[in-house]
Amino acid sequence: MAQSRLCRVTGYEPLRIGLGAKRGIASAFLSVPTALIATAMADSVFPFDAFRFVFSPGTMFALRFVKVEASHRGLGSFLDALGGVGKVMEVAFVVNAIFYGLLIFGFMTMGSRQNSGSEAL
Repeated sequence: MAQSRLCRVTGYEPLRIGLGAKRGIASAFLSVPTALIATAMADSVFPFDAFRFVFSPGTMFALRFVKVEASHRGLGSFLDALGGVGKVMEVAFVVNAIFYGLLIFGFMTMGSRQNSGSEAL
């Protein structure tokens, strides 16, 4: 009721969000906690490497491609090591978020296509 009055006053129709955009927004929101869990599992738990790299591909990517330079000066070497681990985990988290976002989007798309196909019958 309030929207119809607002439309009459302003003359604008309410913005309609398509199904694909809704799936994209939902997968983006769901990918962050999923990526956090995957990165924490790969970092904290000591499973086999195959298990770790299947559920957290960002860890494999970061360990392989992120180069950390060590220093040889007292407390600075410890702080450099912490900075290096932080850089590796940042890259791992971002890659995991992208991976799980695409995976969730794909599952949502397949699920919506199956539902729309069964409704048409």
